[in-house]
Amino acid sequence: MIEMKNVYFSYNGKEALSNISFKMQEEFVAIMGPNGSGKTTLIKLIMGLLEPEKGEIKVFGEEPKKVMEYIGYMPQRDAIARHFPIRVRDIVLMGIHKKKFYARKDIEKARETLKAVGLDLWNELFSELSGGMQQRVLFARALVKEPRLIILDEPFNAVDLPSREKMLEILKEKRKEGIPIVVVVHNINPILHEIDKVLLLNRRMIAYGNPKEALNEQNLKKAYGSDVQIIVCDEGYCHPLIGDTHA
Repeated sequence: MIEMKNVYFSYNGKEALSNISFKMQEEFVAIMGPNGSGKTTLIKLIMGLLEPEKGEIKVFGEEPKKVMEYIGYMPQRDAIARHFPIRVRDIVLMGIHKKKFYARKDIEKARETLKAVGLDLWNELFSELSGGMQQRVLFARALVKEPRLIILDEPFNAVDLPSREKMLEILKEKRKEGIPIVVVVHNINPILHEIDKVLLLNRRMIAYGNPKEALNEQNLKKAYGSDVQIIVCDEGYCHPLIGDTHA
């Protein structure tokens, strides 16, 4: 589904990603790392919003730009101007590509998707919603066109526990349907038991694989530059105590 080979990327000569290589199939994968580690850059490369300086990226066997319409993307809330007078309906309908005018079925699908994420909203201003409600609107935006690949950037920031559980239930259903899911997170603990793999990143790939194997003290220290306190649960997962700050 997604394959990267020896990918490099820089911003104005400053290296952001170095020699990234991995393969992903129909899996639920989390990308984690400290602030400035290249997490958002990596998903923008996957979506074709950025092009690598070196290396190769394939999504569904094609160049990323050729399959953008198959990707459901949830950006960080900061990507939407805080005081821009855009309404909930417009945010969700943005998830349907290549449309100048929306048919009745598009409107119905957008309303259904909002209800599926627990929101009975439509004409409300996005800027007047709570942070958690804004996150769920953006989540609906990623789901509305029934994508073949879902990419979410910090989807659980500011989301309360019941809403987060609802979002996770939807993602688990999508995974059962064979839809690959990529989630960028700062705090991996809420989804640690649900994911298939984790990609630990700090401009280069520190580890990639089963979270029980990839998330250990040595790899976390390489990624974060210092010792990270961990708690090992009964199921054998290492839960890093990093916090839930914005990445």
